[in-house]
Amino acid sequence: MRTYKKTAVYRGESQLFYVAVLLLMLSAVAYAYFLSASVVNVVMRKDIDSQIAAAGTAMSSLESDYIELQHALSADIATQKGFVAVPKKLFVDRTAGTLVLSRN
Repeated sequence: MRTYKKTAVYRGESQLFYVAVLLLMLSAVAYAYFLSASVVNVVMRKDIDSQIAAAGTAMSSLESDYIELQHALSADIATQKGFVAVPKKLFVDRTAGTLVLSRN
């Protein structure tokens, strides 16, 4: 003779289980999406950093060319007006021969 057990399956528990499984799947999809978005942002950040470095290099090269051309221009104008380059520069130094008084 067979004996059967009666098990009561509550409708609320079944629905709660499916909701929990759905939330778990939704959480997994959201995790994968945000993980891939953060990886894409890191790659884009590295690309932007390299572009910034290249722009800085180009800008410094342009600035050095500008300064070089500016000095050449001013030297040309000065020689046309009769000025000559000074062969030896003389600097003033105040360290020697000064007297400092201090009160104790």
